[in-house]
Amino acid sequence: MHDPFFPPYRPLQDLVTPWAQKYSLNTLPLHIHEVLIAFVAYHAVFLLSPFISTWLFPRHYASLKPRTRINWDIHVVSLVQSTFISALGLYVMFTDKERGEHEHRVFGYTGIGGAAQAFALGYFVWDLAMSAAYFDIFGIGFLAHAASAVIVFTLGFRPFVNYYGPIFVLFELSSPMLNFHWFFDKLNLTGSKPQLYNGLLLISTFFCCRIVWGPIQSFRVFRDVFDAYKNPPRTLEEGVPVPLWLALVYLGSNTVLNFLNYYWFGRMIDTIRKRFTAPGSEKKKGEKGFKVVDAAGERTKKE
Repeated sequence: MHDPFFPPYRPLQDLVTPWAQKYSLNTLPLHIHEVLIAFVAYHAVFLLSPFISTWLFPRHYASLKPRTRINWDIHVVSLVQSTFISALGLYVMFTDKERGEHEHRVFGYTGIGGAAQAFALGYFVWDLAMSAAYFDIFGIGFLAHAASAVIVFTLGFRPFVNYYGPIFVLFELSSPMLNFHWFFDKLNLTGSKPQLYNGLLLISTFFCCRIVWGPIQSFRVFRDVFDAYKNPPRTLEEGVPVPLWLALVYLGSNTVLNFLNYYWFGRMIDTIRKRFTAPGSEKKKGEKGFKVVDAAGERTKKE
């Protein structure tokens, strides 16, 4: 299926082509404009967030500390990006019938699949820059996640495992709920019913997408990549041999992302549990369940 977005600006494509060919990123010139558009668009959202947030939540946003305002604005970008890329990934998976036609999933390429990969890469390049600029706020975990994602999606422009690009962007299906959960805290809705319902949806989507779906797809891509490495294509039409370093770098980055997902899932469950446990209501010996509190901190329910 062809790329439904407009073609790249020819001088920009010509500028990038020698560098892309040097590093065997053969399809990057076809999508470089989408990478840059995504980067610029998400940074524009980051810059506009203070004005929009002040208009929507004047009292709450103004009361935030400077560090928390930066975090708020980055969550706004994450909310926009995760909604857009999830919709695009689902669209590609359900409409691009050519994805499954290639003899090997490792070497296949379609225009719309490359576009989804480009928009994802543009965000993760932005995310990497912000994680580095605000390292004191986000720490090594977010920096490692962004760096791994940049590596994974950049290598896809060889082309390499483009088939799995839309599959892995569906990790982002849980991100809108994650952002809403954070916003509820900052809007003094901690422990409220909206946060509870959102938290249940967050845990279920995170578990399904990143804890179950992710490792299964990682196993499939591990199997396909090493099969291609051990059985290199016989003709250029079938693809190019997979060098060992490429297999190790891609699969290593993928493994880092999976480990981070498991770590964050444990932290997420612990955080959500604390949101709905009244202070001093830790389980006593022989007592079952925990207490859910409303935003005012009053006990409302015991489960």
